[in-house]
Amino acid sequence: MATARIRNDSWKENNELPEVIKLYIKRNFKRSELLDVMKRDFPDYGWSPSSLDRRMRHFGIWYTDRTVTVDQVQSAVREEIEGPGKLLGYRALHKKVRMVHGLCVPRRAVHCAMYVEDPELLEARLPIFKKKKEKQNFVSPGPNFVHSLDGHDKLMGYQNSTYPIAVYGCIDTCSRKMLWIKIWSSNSDPLLIGKFYVEYLFNSKKIAHHLRIDKGTETGIMATIHCYLHKERFDEDAINTVHYGPSTSNQIERWWKELHEKLEKYYKEKLAWLKANQHYDPHNELHRNILSYIMVPVIQYQANLFVELWNNHRIRAQRGTILPEGIPNHIYEFPEKYGVEEHGFEVTEEQLRDVLDASHLLDQENETKLRDYIPQDVRDRCETLRTIDPSDKDLDIVETYLFLTNNFEY
Repeated sequence: MATARIRNDSWKENNELPEVIKLYIKRNFKRSELLDVMKRDFPDYGWSPSSLDRRMRHFGIWYTDRTVTVDQVQSAVREEIEGPGKLLGYRALHKKVRMVHGLCVPRRAVHCAMYVEDPELLEARLPIFKKKKEKQNFVSPGPNFVHSLDGHDKLMGYQNSTYPIAVYGCIDTCSRKMLWIKIWSSNSDPLLIGKFYVEYLFNSKKIAHHLRIDKGTETGIMATIHCYLHKERFDEDAINTVHYGPSTSNQIERWWKELHEKLEKYYKEKLAWLKANQHYDPHNELHRNILSYIMVPVIQYQANLFVELWNNHRIRAQRGTILPEGIPNHIYEFPEKYGVEEHGFEVTEEQLRDVLDASHLLDQENETKLRDYIPQDVRDRCETLRTIDPSDKDLDIVETYLFLTNNFEY
């Protein structure tokens, strides 16, 4: 029997309702997409385009906030282009201004502010037209049918050994939603990758039907965990649900390019400066630990912001593509709106705890090894000298590294 809907003005007293509407407007959801969320999260109220507009007017919520001043927009843009935001084009920066700074302004306002602040930077982001290799189509019948996972080593430098800053992540191939990303001092330890995968499963309680990974030593435990859980649910041969292949044909590889072009290059300049000026020695273990102490939480914080921007940007229709276009978060949460189906299946906490026992991830030796990316004594000393707040916009990475290396004593 359907739940009776409330057809009075009680929604006016619901303090959560306007906050959710504001959140998804900042995330660039259209009205039709916002309605899907409202019907799911607030099913007690009747919803239609007109009722959504009426409630937005009541709460004083608008897609474009006319009270935002030019100075506020320029201040936000200035703050962003002084950091990794300088690598973003005006479309991506517009989304970041809406989401991070809470300024619901039209795209042209951000474009004008960028032109005023740094016209050369804006010009450098103009598209360069060149002949491209013909694009191959990728097909996926729905969210959680295939998860694509891989490591990313651009910040690690020459032979993946110069800087202890490694990345590993997972993307849903249908919605193109980035499901998780982890920054650590290494991404080649199978125990570590297995731990990342199990943490995601504990948070989501859902497993994909297939995995697409590289056939490297680091993926062994993760693949075994996936096969074990899959076999618990289906009678088919679980080995066939893990697919191996080169990184170049892995869908997540395209996302790594976005991350590198729009975030990592900013930090690579600072790392290169430290090394070129002989402040950082890649063979000095203390230097490596101090750099990890600073950079891992900072890159993780910025990568999380970038993932949030990506998952709420709109993938535009492209000629010849078969995958649905729209906002990754919306495609992932409402696949039926795009003519595809959910293909993941639920896993219980009991099953996951069985996996932990069988994989030995919680063995004392392994648990201690996976707890932190730097030795405890180094962390204790660094925190005594200076704590790291990755959200601090005034954090100077170079100055902090020099201060810690000059003042570090056991």
